[in-house]
Amino acid sequence: MSDRHGGRLAIEPQFVRMPRNWGRQTSLFQWRQPAFWLYAVIVVVTALYTISQQQLFQKLSPSGWALSWGLLLLYGLPLFLAIYLLDLYEREPISLVLGALVWGGVAATVLAGIANEGWGLVVARLGGPVFAAEWTAALTAPFVEETVKVAGVILIYLIARDEMDDMMDGFVYGAMVGLGFTLVEDVFYFIAIFGGSPGGVLAGFYVRVVSSGFYGHVLYTGVAFGKRLAVALGLFVAAVAAHFLWNSPFLNFFPSSVDTFGDWVRIPFAAAVKGAPLLLFVIVMVRLAHRRERMWLETALRSEVDTPWLSEVELRVLLEPSARRRSRREMRARAGEAAERLLKRLQKEQVNLAMVRTRVASDDDPQLVRQRALSASLRDALLSMPGAALAGTRREG
Repeated sequence: MSDRHGGRLAIEPQFVRMPRNWGRQTSLFQWRQPAFWLYAVIVVVTALYTISQQQLFQKLSPSGWALSWGLLLLYGLPLFLAIYLLDLYEREPISLVLGALVWGGVAATVLAGIANEGWGLVVARLGGPVFAAEWTAALTAPFVEETVKVAGVILIYLIARDEMDDMMDGFVYGAMVGLGFTLVEDVFYFIAIFGGSPGGVLAGFYVRVVSSGFYGHVLYTGVAFGKRLAVALGLFVAAVAAHFLWNSPFLNFFPSSVDTFGDWVRIPFAAAVKGAPLLLFVIVMVRLAHRRERMWLETALRSEVDTPWLSEVELRVLLEPSARRRSRREMRARAGEAAERLLKRLQKEQVNLAMVRTRVASDDDPQLVRQRALSASLRDALLSMPGAALAGTRREG
């Protein structure tokens, strides 16, 4: 396919499959979607139980409950931002991201708790108390919890299909579901398992967050979704297998009791043995997803290079997040904060230009023409500022 603008013929590569709706923003609140109403009903019903449970924990240990949420917010907020910012070029709509977080923290925890209890009784009845004590967690939670968590990701997908262009999008929503699940589950552990006293809460925080915070539900649900059925099944099996390994007696180096300083040191090592393989797998998958998104951006903008709205050097800067940040710092040093803000907006609109290109059928589509004009006007405004200069630009006249 070829197109023309500015008197130059540009040929777009055909071997890269571009997402058709890249950059389109959709809200969680899709009133005409049955999936939204199913999501809403389940969340509202399970929220009633979640609220009553949190009220019970608050009565059992007011200081422990407050300390639990305080510590978990210190852990959860940076992790939320890290997950949200993983998508380098297209941030997901915040309503959908929060919807995923709420599903994990409210619906998934309640549904999983009910199902785990029921299947735990089955395991105890079939295997006896000794077998159940060792294997119930491994034979129930991985299958139950991963199913109800990924169900939330599927509902998000059904509500806003256009938002999940790639595996990176699925990871962001899945990880948010896992984060919500982790936060609420940890409060349960801190109060019900570790005793609820400030000391018990701190001990629980060390075991479940400091020692194990890089592993667990965020990774399990993050890798458990794919748009193709075969890929989705494979990723779901991988998530269940990783969760099963964590809960099973296999490779269990955790101390049976914590009596000495050495026992405390042993806990992070034992957690790494069980959790590090999945973490390394996720790191590789994220890097591959970033590489593919970079390729999409370059492919979409290749035919826009050497125009009043984009230069070759600017394209190279756009492709590297670190280069974008460095260019803005340099602009601020040369021309001040206003120029830095204008450059940041220009770069955002140039990325949006790539997304518009993936959605239009012709080179003279009005939406594409408007986006080009916006980028060109921002570029001209920036170049007119004292001290400002863009890499790869040439002042004429």
